[in-house]
Amino acid sequence: MKKVLTIDGGGIRGVIPASILANLEARLQIAKNDPNLRIADCFDMLAGTSTGGILVSLFLSPQRYRASEILEFYQQLGPTLFHRTIWQMAASGFGLFRSRYKEDALYDFSKKLLGDTYISEVAKECLITAYEMSSRKALLFSKHAVTKYGSMADYRLCDIVRATTAAPTYFSPAKVYPRSSHEAAEKGASAESLPFRNLVDGGIYANNPSMCALVESIKLWPDVGITGYSMLSVGTGKAEKPYLYEKTRRFGYIGWLSPIIDIMLSSVAETVNYQMNQVFTSVGAPENYIRIEPLLLDADVDMDNASPKNIRALVNAAQYFIDHNGHLLDKLVETYS
Repeated sequence: MKKVLTIDGGGIRGVIPASILANLEARLQIAKNDPNLRIADCFDMLAGTSTGGILVSLFLSPQRYRASEILEFYQQLGPTLFHRTIWQMAASGFGLFRSRYKEDALYDFSKKLLGDTYISEVAKECLITAYEMSSRKALLFSKHAVTKYGSMADYRLCDIVRATTAAPTYFSPAKVYPRSSHEAAEKGASAESLPFRNLVDGGIYANNPSMCALVESIKLWPDVGITGYSMLSVGTGKAEKPYLYEKTRRFGYIGWLSPIIDIMLSSVAETVNYQMNQVFTSVGAPENYIRIEPLLLDADVDMDNASPKNIRALVNAAQYFIDHNGHLLDKLVETYS
């Protein structure tokens, strides 16, 4: 059985999957009687989009961070990442003229925790989504791609984090260089001649990366039928905020700016979830695909609300799910231990 973990995008709402996976890791350590066991040890592939891409990168890091540590990183990073001064707000026209936030804090964070590790160096197969703006193509960062295309497909994890989280209107696109460009620069090539990628958040097409992960898995293990895969898909909280007709019928360009991102991300994730359920049900193995999508409860749907109050609400939403789904978590321990 090939075991796959996928994690959705959702900005600071990544606190929810970070919390749930920290709890699952602790349960797995007890079940295996191994305090050094990590989430990544229990899966053959990890896939993530945006905030899920951050989590996947940290889970696969050679530093082998505990899931509980990663949750703490999130709680520390959020207020720094989604912070802007009144001067920044004025300069960006409150997000109308340029990106709302600077990417420096996220890049410094990922560089500090991930160093110069390349995706070719991680222990497990992985997939992290981004979108190439210049060529208008989806880009799937993977360890497998390096075996096919060499250093031109090998990227540093810290750069991948920067790319997969470059959500339009929130952060500027990421200019990312592959290992081949770094090697050419060391040999004296001019900066202008070095190939690079112009990337934004993969959530615009795969906020739930489960289908991408299944296709990648089939490429990696072509002899394994669909029934030979077990997938755990973890969302960043179910958004139930309504957009009522009387309000939305008056929306213009500015009125749609915020809701369209929320609607796009949740609808893409819901569509993929439907597809995955149908795929596994059609082969008689519906239990092989498990989707975890807790209610947000009192937490804000906005992915950039990193106030201490909202972070606590996100942790509480995750804990509520944990407290009311012990049987499911026990089943996951049996499956992935």
